Amino acid sequence: MPPKQIIALATHHHVQLKGHALNDRFGKVISLIRENYPVQIILEEWTPDRQSFASTLDTDKLKWKSVGTPKEKRFETYAYGLNTYPPTHDPKKPMLQEYGPLDVHELRERYMVDRIKEFMEPFNVGLFIVGLAHLHSTLSKLKPAGFEVRGYSWMEQ
Repeated sequence: MPPKQIIALATHHHVQLKGHALNDRFGKVISLIRENYPVQIILEEWTPDRQSFASTLDTDKLKWKSVGTPKEKRFETYAYGLNTYPPTHDPKKPMLQEYGPLDVHELRERYMVDRIKEFMEPFNVGLFIVGLAHLHSTLSKLKPAGFEVRGYSWMEQ
């Protein structure tokens, strides 16, 4: 029996939000993937407090599940960086969001992989929509978990 397949699509989280100006384009990106892979379920890194565009695609023939982490202290990542908040923010300089802490990102990704394994049980092909920062590292965790993996990125803003 061939391994189950995960097609990962990495993008900016804000375009995942239902109502974003790029939802139509995002829908076309998802359609392009579905034209090339027989996706049965969309697995999305998403937050429970807002609706994602991809969740609106949930039907009898295409399921949708959030594999995002719950709002718990153990999953909190940095919400700051260089030149990001008043009183020191200078609008003439770039804003740099800090990545980390690394241990928390590892915990978040392990949680997502466990959820993917759970939700993929009755399916053969899943589309995993994830933030750009997690593409390589989650694919690297899904492969030893027994999945055949492919990754794509869409960065239109």
